[in-house]
Amino acid sequence: MQRAAERGMTTLALTDRDTVAGTVRFAKAAAASGVRSVFGVDVAVAPLTPPNLTAARSRTPVRGGAHVVEPPLRITLLAQNAAGWARLCRLVSAARAEADGALPVVSWALLRAYADSEGTVVGVKH
Repeated sequence: MQRAAERGMTTLALTDRDTVAGTVRFAKAAAASGVRSVFGVDVAVAPLTPPNLTAARSRTPVRGGAHVVEPPLRITLLAQNAAGWARLCRLVSAARAEADGALPVVSWALLRAYADSEGTVVGVKH
């Protein structure tokens, strides 16, 4: 964070992957450096159509050398204000509850319920 301030950056965004766990530490570091913080989350989204299970899917190494099958679509959601941040927190919590211990994948119903309103910016990435 200090390097960002030294380079004249006035705003930085944090987008944790499938969680919002790093927010407090990030906010404290940003405040101490005089940098404005923007909060968000990078989440996997369920496909609109059932996946083709015979198609090759990319596998990504995780801690311990294991591999996980990557969902085909991930999106980055940024909160524009406190209300948007509250909705993103509820979205992540709901996705984790639906996953029941598995990797969370956000359903389109959850996106409509929590991220389709003022206060949230959606950025799609593949």
